Amino acid sequence: MDFHTLRFVVVAAILYGVFHWAYHQVPDTTLRTVIYPNLIGHSAAKVINTMTPERKVRVKDNTISSNKAVLNIVRGCDGSGVWFMLMAAILGFGAKFKHLLVGVVLGTIAVYSINQVRIVGLYYLIEWNRNYFPMVHTYFAPTLIIFLIAAFFLWWTRWSMQDSNQER
Repeated sequence: MDFHTLRFVVVAAILYGVFHWAYHQVPDTTLRTVIYPNLIGHSAAKVINTMTPERKVRVKDNTISSNKAVLNIVRGCDGSGVWFMLMAAILGFGAKFKHLLVGVVLGTIAVYSINQVRIVGLYYLIEWNRNYFPMVHTYFAPTLIIFLIAAFFLWWTRWSMQDSNQER
């Protein structure tokens, strides 16, 4: 393993640990009553109500509900873990500042968007057939998110390296 690879692994691992530590300093009450409804719940409810207005989905704290389904957003189901992993990888990669900025901004948008699609999909899955929820929520959705974010990271590293080489 060369120095750059070792540096990347060590820096990314440390950052990932720091991000998780900081995340667990946020009280559950703050997540449930402020962050989840405002950053995740209301936008997911707006999508659901736009696609299927008869659902009349509402948000109360960390719960998205209607007469047909109830979905609770809890710690770890907010996309934070994959976002921490991506940010640690981007920051640990050692790219130029402008590339870091692009990676952080586009990566954040990607994780948020993918997680919102997951939340909306899980709501409809509960409504359609809640028996599939545990399997999709625990295995399929997280695996798909990791693959999509890994693809984003691969794209970003290649773009960053090509752009850096073209500047020389």
